[in-house]
Amino acid sequence: MIILTGFGPYGKYTTNLSSEIVKRLFFKNKEFQIIRKILPVSWKESLKTYKNLLSKQKLVPKLVVLLGIHSCDKIHLEKYGWNFKIGDDIEHKFKFGPIRIFFSLLIKTRINLNEICSNLKDNRKITISFFPGFYLCNYLYYWALYYSKKEYPVIFIHVPEKGDVYEITKKIEIILNTIIRTHFNEVL
Repeated sequence: MIILTGFGPYGKYTTNLSSEIVKRLFFKNKEFQIIRKILPVSWKESLKTYKNLLSKQKLVPKLVVLLGIHSCDKIHLEKYGWNFKIGDDIEHKFKFGPIRIFFSLLIKTRINLNEICSNLKDNRKITISFFPGFYLCNYLYYWALYYSKKEYPVIFIHVPEKGDVYEITKKIEIILNTIIRTHFNEVL
């Protein structure tokens, strides 16, 4: 089972490219069940929805892929979730400070992102990022990495806020197939 999430609309974004990708992404191999979920841009509700999604599954996920948007023109594969949050959500709740007190400053994905990038045929518009920001993308990523307890891989992928949904969806599909092939020695 693969869990795939994106975020819903917020602020000036009446549509969120990450949720459009979640809806459109197609895997050719039917052996893996894909659980898709659009998360609200809310500190409380995004985490609650994610935790409910995990608890409803009878199996431990094989992979968790979290998507969000950012203002750059490249796709960012996020290496770390940072223990810090800041910003105002759709419920007008402002957060500032550590996500969890007395916990690690950062948590690293167990996916070898260098290997993933080197195995991509065309990685010109894809980069490894060491800083996902301190907004909800990072907040959810930090929690998802924490909840995984290193039992299954988790990755956060930032996609450009503007762009062709078809083209970016195809790139995300290629990235995910590369992760499956290199991390699990399987092809979706």
